[in-house]
Amino acid sequence: MRNQPRRILAAAATAALVSGVALASAPAALAAPTAAGATPGTQGASSTSPVLVTTSAFPAVLRAGTSVEFTSTLRNTADHQMEATTAFSFSTVRGSGPRPSQLKLEYQRPGSTQWQDARATNTDAGGFWELDEFADRLHLAAGAEATYRLRLTLTADAAPGPASAGLLAMVSDPTLPPEQRTTQAWGSTPFFTVESSTPTPAPTPAATVDVRLDGVPAVFTAGAQAKPLTLVMTNNSGRDLRIVPTLVFQGQTVLPYETVRFEFQGPDGAWVESTSGGSSDHPTWQYRELRTGDKDSAVISLPKGGTRTINLRLAFTKDAPALAESLVAVAGTLPGAGESPAAAAGPKADFNIVGPAATTGTPAPTAPATGTVPPAADPSTAPAAVPAAQVTTGAPSPAADTVRAAAAAPAAVTTTRLASTGGGSSAAPMAITGATAIALGIGTLVVARRRDGAQGARD
Repeated sequence: MRNQPRRILAAAATAALVSGVALASAPAALAAPTAAGATPGTQGASSTSPVLVTTSAFPAVLRAGTSVEFTSTLRNTADHQMEATTAFSFSTVRGSGPRPSQLKLEYQRPGSTQWQDARATNTDAGGFWELDEFADRLHLAAGAEATYRLRLTLTADAAPGPASAGLLAMVSDPTLPPEQRTTQAWGSTPFFTVESSTPTPAPTPAATVDVRLDGVPAVFTAGAQAKPLTLVMTNNSGRDLRIVPTLVFQGQTVLPYETVRFEFQGPDGAWVESTSGGSSDHPTWQYRELRTGDKDSAVISLPKGGTRTINLRLAFTKDAPALAESLVAVAGTLPGAGESPAAAAGPKADFNIVGPAATTGTPAPTAPATGTVPPAADPSTAPAAVPAAQVTTGAPSPAADTVRAAAAAPAAVTTTRLASTGGGSSAAPMAITGATAIALGIGTLVVARRRDGAQGARD
């Protein structure tokens, strides 16, 4: 009978470790509502346990080669004495995170200032440390609290990865029959991450191009014919770049996707409809990706010092709402080795959409506000937009590998704001953060792909 509480505690800790693995692999589970009768920071296998456990001062990040000190407190909410046997568990995702041999736990019992080494029981998914011998069980009077001070040390070679941990208490109520006497209280820490002692430096953002829109008309009439404008990208970075262009609409109210008619001219002179998208973070914004007919991202190879001009045309259906809008060009750069994706946003171009009923005897201007757009009727003179199948790179497989690698860290996108180029464009560039750039379509940077069979460079 002396070992029965220990066996129960070990079994409970094993279950906690299994649960911890699930938590470590699915951090959102930690946001689940707290069970009835529990307090914030407390999770228990039995929500009816009269003893509540809270853990404090545990950081969100642990670095290998360092120690962290924190506390776990047990509080008896019953009106009579309880007995508790405690342990501490540390769990990781199998195959990731520190191995048990890379961890050491020390503790001070309630009321003591002496550090003791906890006895470890290791598993494939983490470690389990017993804090109390059977004869040293805690006796918690009604309403009493007992606080453990703990110190967890990671070796310098501790493997990085997500983890969860917490103090576990097997609580015995002497007033209940044996089969109802034992409950479990689990005071978990927040989901946290173990980092390497020598963290990998952040990649350098890829270089960007200067990008702008020319000839954006000041007024569009709903239901009228399309009006021309141009997208201009200049590579002053001093190196060859691969670019994914996107056009972003920004307004005070939602501009329905189905009311927009936005096309770009391909290298063969044919007009290709852009692909639409939106952002849940900015519901009044939408973007238009320049993609080829097979919906591959249009990756444009732009040599250093080079300029690429793409003919565009824009119209709105008769159902388009009358409102004020802004249009901005965003050019994302596919990263090279050791780089993260980057994006540059040009200056805003403001315009108004008016309904047919608002049209007066003076027709809305059809000429561009600035710049000169080459006539679309002569494809041989039209500047070429390059579809995804025409990426001008040498070896296609490494390029595809680079794009797939970039997909692992989309949050690293860096956005550059460009100065105004005048000509009807707002002096203030559109405020696009790196995360917003991804949401508005620059995520195509990390999923841009070649069409099967595309070989080498073609412009």
